[in-house]
Amino acid sequence: MIRRRHVYHLAGYDPIDAPAQFRRFGRQLQIFQRTWGVEADLAEMQASEDGTRASWRVRARASNWQVECVHELLLWDDIVRSDFAQPTFRRLTKGLRAYFDFFVSGTVFRYIVANQRYALFFLFPLFQLAVLAAGAGLFAALVNRIAGVTGSAAMILGFGVGALVFGGLLKWLGPRWRLQQALDDWIFASNYLYGHRPDVDARLERFAEALVARAAAGEVDEIVVVGHSLGATLALDLLERSLARDPAFTQRGASVSLLTIGATIPKFALHPRAERIRRTIARVVAEPTLHWAEYQSRDDAISFYKFDPVSLKRIDDDRLNGKPVIRRVQIHDMLHAATFARYRRRFLRLHYQSVMANEKHAPYDYFLMVCGPVPFPQWTRSPAGLIDFISPDGAYRGPLPDMNVSQVSVT
Repeated sequence: MIRRRHVYHLAGYDPIDAPAQFRRFGRQLQIFQRTWGVEADLAEMQASEDGTRASWRVRARASNWQVECVHELLLWDDIVRSDFAQPTFRRLTKGLRAYFDFFVSGTVFRYIVANQRYALFFLFPLFQLAVLAAGAGLFAALVNRIAGVTGSAAMILGFGVGALVFGGLLKWLGPRWRLQQALDDWIFASNYLYGHRPDVDARLERFAEALVARAAAGEVDEIVVVGHSLGATLALDLLERSLARDPAFTQRGASVSLLTIGATIPKFALHPRAERIRRTIARVVAEPTLHWAEYQSRDDAISFYKFDPVSLKRIDDDRLNGKPVIRRVQIHDMLHAATFARYRRRFLRLHYQSVMANEKHAPYDYFLMVCGPVPFPQWTRSPAGLIDFISPDGAYRGPLPDMNVSQVSVT
């Protein structure tokens, strides 16, 4: 049974800063307490001196267990916001170049084979751009008709008006449609794929230094590295860099596990030029003391469902043996029917459910993983997941060591 845990959380390509994530964690912690009937205390957020990490302590307890966990954010939202600040014209040119590469390399067709919904997610920003361009073109044609110009004058006037209207529509509707973020995301994906993000490389090296030091300290029972969305690929990169620093860091006392959720690892690994990323995946798989589990949901359209991120092949069912362990969970089993109905068309909200609290008991529960007493490798391999270990009243079902929960020390 786990008494102390350290969770490292790597978010996806998202500009949300640490204070906002801390506030969201606090709100979700209240839902977690109601769902499982447990008590939990949340300490204030602490930031590292270099500003690249932020953490908080949470202590949870039920009738026969108590766990203290440090939930630590590995921050790179400042890098994302820096990407967001690039001029519109540069974003368009870089974005179209990135899309061109994913097309001519055949990667988009591999997306279609792997997961049709993710392929639609990839194509949707192009559809949005086409809609804006069509609207601008129609307006330019109307202006030409009203002005009564023809020939080269019509071409010059139409192009000028169309460009201005397109730019205005992009500034007006782009943020509402999250179009700029989508373009920046694919620009980032292309740059990272080709090894053109030294700022991310430097940040991951800092994270690896912190992770190896935490494992060497031997102060916790379990370390779990969480990679959500695009952060799942960065989490693999982080672990590979940590193994390069200390090949035995997963054997220093605390068990080390990797959780990938809402993951988009094949987004990179399916590209023919992703040799470096595929080597990283293979290195993590080859480490026998590192447990890796991936949870996939049909309700999450911004991820790869029923797809093995290592073999890059479709799978038909859960895989309890092998690496990674692959489990299918459904978001509608985690939320009340009314809540799920409210979010059904909000794809980003469903995408983030895997790092939020459940309203119902389910085999997967992010907050019970963070705050609960069940060792990560056990519940991820168990047929009913966390439900096999935690009773409806929050009590631990597993064998208890000779201890008095009230006497567990907390530092």
